[in-house]
Amino acid sequence: MATYDIDSLKEDLPTAKELAQFVYDKTGVSLDLLGKKKEEQYIVAKNALEGKKIPSEYATDDNPYVDKKDQIPCDPVRALPKRNIDLPDEGSMVHFFGATNMPHPLDPQSDKKVGINFKKYDNGSITYQVMGPLEQIPVGQKVNKYGQTIPEKYSWIDPRTEELLMRRPDGTFTEKGRGLYSYLVGEKGGGVWSLIDRNITSISQKNIADPWA
Repeated sequence: MATYDIDSLKEDLPTAKELAQFVYDKTGVSLDLLGKKKEEQYIVAKNALEGKKIPSEYATDDNPYVDKKDQIPCDPVRALPKRNIDLPDEGSMVHFFGATNMPHPLDPQSDKKVGINFKKYDNGSITYQVMGPLEQIPVGQKVNKYGQTIPEKYSWIDPRTEELLMRRPDGTFTEKGRGLYSYLVGEKGGGVWSLIDRNITSISQKNIADPWA
C-alpha cells in the first residue's frame, strides 16, 4: 500500500473538504474533518490512506461530495409502543395467520394494501397487528439553488400498529375488532376468518401421529 507525506497532503489539499474528498476517492472512507485541529486532520487522513485505524470521532457515513444543505430532510420513522402487558403471554399463542392483502387503514378506498398478523391464544383471545408497509411521501415544495422544484421534506404514511386485542377471552370483540371481524367473514375479506379462528382441537390433530409436529 502507498505511503503519504503529510507536508505534501497539506500543499496539494489545503482544505478539509478537498482532503476528505481525496481520501474518499482513494479508499471509500468518509472522514468528518470540519472543525477539527488542522494537524490532526492530516494525520487521520494519512492513516486512512495507508489503511490504518482512524479515531471513531473522525468516521462518518456522510458523502464528502454531498452538501448537506442540498439534502432533503426526512421525518424519522415512528417507533411503535411496547407490547401491552395486559395481552396474553406470547408463549401461549396457539395459532398464527398472516394476511397480506388487507385494505389500508389510512386509505381504505384506495388500492393500497397492508399486511396484518393475527394471533390466537390458548384463552380464546385473538389479536391483530398491522405490519406495514411504510410509504415515503414528499411534503411541500421549494426551489433549490439549481432552479429545480424539490420537496421541502419527506414524511411517511405509516399504517403500522402495535399488537392489539381483537377478541376478548369471553368471545366479545373490541370496537376495532368488530369492524375487522365483519370484513373478514364477508365476501370482500375472502372468508378468511376460519383460517384465523382455528379450533385448537383441529390444529392438534397432527400431534396424534407425531407429538413433535
